[in-house]
Formats: sequence, C-alpha cells, structure tokens
Amino acid sequence: MTKRLLLILILALLPVLLLPARPAAAATDLTTTEVSIPVAGGKTLAGTVYAPRDAAGPLPGLVLVHGSGNGTRKSVTPEALAFARQGIAVLAYDKRPLDQPEYELLAGDAAAAARVLRGTPGVNPAAVGLWGISEGGWVMPLAVQQSPDISFLVLASAPGLSPLRVQNWNMRNKLAAAGVSGALTGTLSDRFYRLANDAGLFAEAGHDPRPPLAALRIPVLAVYGTDDTQVPAAESIAVLRATVIAPLTVRTLPGAGHTLRVLDGDGTFTDELYAGYPELVGDWIRARPAPHSDVAPAQQAYSVALAPSAWWESWPAQLATLAVLLIGFLAYPLIAVVRRLRRRPATVTRPARVAAVAGPAVVLGAVTYFVLVLDGANWKGIDPGPMAAGRPVLWIALQALALILLIATVMTASAWRAATGDRLRLGLLLTSGVLFVPWGLYWGLLLP
Repeated sequence: MTKRLLLILILALLPVLLLPARPAAAATDLTTTEVSIPVAGGKTLAGTVYAPRDAAGPLPGLVLVHGSGNGTRKSVTPEALAFARQGIAVLAYDKRPLDQPEYELLAGDAAAAARVLRGTPGVNPAAVGLWGISEGGWVMPLAVQQSPDISFLVLASAPGLSPLRVQNWNMRNKLAAAGVSGALTGTLSDRFYRLANDAGLFAEAGHDPRPPLAALRIPVLAVYGTDDTQVPAAESIAVLRATVIAPLTVRTLPGAGHTLRVLDGDGTFTDELYAGYPELVGDWIRARPAPHSDVAPAQQAYSVALAPSAWWESWPAQLATLAVLLIGFLAYPLIAVVRRLRRRPATVTRPARVAAVAGPAVVLGAVTYFVLVLDGANWKGIDPGPMAAGRPVLWIALQALALILLIATVMTASAWRAATGDRLRLGLLLTSGVLFVPWGLYWGLLLP
C-alpha cells in the first residue's frame, strides 16, 4: 500500500517537476515575457524580455547582442537581470547558430530584436538601444545602419581593430601568460593566423570597424576593463575617440577583465557583474549625461597589423611544400621495400636512414603540435604542454629532431656525390632535406 501511494504521489508531481525552470528573479522583482523574433532567411529567434515588476511608465529598452560563439539567452542572463534591475526592459535572445560569423547577418538579427522590443507593451519605443560584448562591438554599428530607429549603443569590451589583428594580439597574450618565448611565439600568433586567413578559414578577418563607427549619429557608451587581455582596450579607445563623432562616453573599470564579470579562484568568470558596472550602464541609459572619457588603461604590448601572405607563404604553396617534403622523405624507405620484395639489393646508408626517419617525424610532428595547441586554446588561455626554460618540452624535442635532420642531410649530400648507383632515391631524399631548411626556418623549427 505504501509503494502504491508513493507511485501516485510521484505521478502527481511529475508535470510540475518537468516544467521549465523560470528565472528566480521572475518570481520576485522582475517579470519575464517570451517573444519571437522573425529574422532573415525565414528563421525565428526566441527571446525573453526582463522588466522591473513594479515599473511605472514606459521603460527604456536594451537589446543584448552576443559576443563570439553560438550563444543562447542563458549566456547573457546575468547581464539581463542586472540591467533590468536598473529600471530597463531588457531583451535577451538566442544567437543565430553559424559555422562562421557573418556580421551583416548578425546585425540584421540585432535590428530585428530591437524592432520587437520597441513594440513590447511598457517599453518606450523612442528609447531602445543595443548592448553588445566583444564581437558585438563589430556587429552593433552595422545594425544601426540597417535600423535608424536604434536610439543608443553600449559597447562592452568592444574591439576597435580588425578581427585578425585583435586575435593576433590575443594569442600573443595567451602565449606570454603560458610562459612561451622564442620563435614559437611568432609561429603560433603571426604565421599560423596569416595562413588561416589566406586559406579563408578566418571569417570576417579584415572587417574594418571604423567606417560604421564614423557613421554613428546616436549616443555611445563604451566600457572597458583595465585588465582585458583579449581586446586591446587602449588602442580600441583611441580608435573610438578618433572615429566616433556622435556623443561618446568612455568608462573604464579598474581590475575588470574582458567579460566585465567577477572571476572565481580558478579564473573562470561567474554570473556576478563587476562592481559598479550595472549602475554605470543604468545611469547612462536613463540620464544620457554629457560625454565623458576616462583615461585609457595601459597596455603592456601593442597590436600589429599582419601583412598579407606572399605567394610562397600562401596555403597552396605551403600545402605543396608539405607534399614534396613527405614524398621525398618517404620515397627512400618505400623504394627500398619494393626492391627487397623484388629481391633486388637496396643500398642503405646510416645518414640517409636517419634523414628518412627524422624528416616525416619532424614535419608531421610540428604540424600536429601546431594544430593541437591552437585548437585547445580558449578564452582562459593556451596549453603548450610541459615547459622548460621558456620553451615547451615537445617543441624542444621537435627542434632537436630538426637539427638531427639537418646534420643527416649534410652527410647524405656527401653520400649522394660519392654514389655510383641509387642516386635517384638519394636525390629525392636530399631534395626534401634541402627544402626543409627554408621551411623549418619559416615555421621556427630552426630558430631559437
């Protein structure tokens, strides 16, 4: 009997347990309203409007524009709650999922969200603006061009430089924080990103934010953390001051990082916004004070513009070089195997054998190491593996292998000159060994 009553109780509570959780704030000081946002391509984005429960009169409105990645409303809920508690109707919406960012498309989504918020009861349609973090700083000025009814912009950690230049600066900071020095720094930050850009793997890499910023005619608030290592704050502020002719207010938060949220002991950002940040945004939106500019934070290093790839640096040239290297190195043992299967003698010299083994190992090892390290990078940093004297141990091993290959190639050249037969096989191996020298210098394997 007891089991039966327990089963009945569980079945009765099951519908309640399966209901989607409402934000805790919705039951106390805030209300939430679910909305649908029609956007380009026949799609509809889901959104939630947060507003003070006891609001009197029409409220100013604020649409939250995501940073990079495929974010949902959940990723900006802390900002939505904090800003709504400042007396603002805040719309957070799910970002359109994209394999690569398309700023014009994302700008259209932000403009569509602003239209929905302007039509929401209790919102002042003449006072609806956009807030955007990081990548949102590239998107929002484009949204204003698509929707002149947007009343103001709040730029949070917004980059004033191109995505490629910002990412290069960001990666250099990650490498420095990981203790990496020497040639590997330029390899992973400069050469690899230039190659990715040349191959079309870096979407919107050359986007210039200055023209859409210069076209703004609405008030702009820009907020930066002084400890931001992902976006060069001082340079971005300089671009804003030189470009934006609309009323511009620049504020900095001492000690705050890129997300403008409080970090925990492990360096992971929490749901708590940095002290004074919500009030700063709320006061500015409600009052629109006279333009003001804080002193720009200091930067330990400045960004650099990456030059376009020369023809020999291009991805087709690099891919062809990689193919020639591997063919030449692997041809030596493969031809030997074929000859032995045919019961024909195959001369093998020790230096050539070393070169044939070291060559593919260092080439494939270096490429694999580059990809794994960069693929594992995230907003918190980069993991190059165990370190020794400012160099990753794996990188030191690859450089030692490159030096062994260089010595073996020189010795193989002597054997090739003295050989009376088998010159083709040795010649292929020697060609790859010689070609490895400029390739290894370019990718830092033969540099300190």
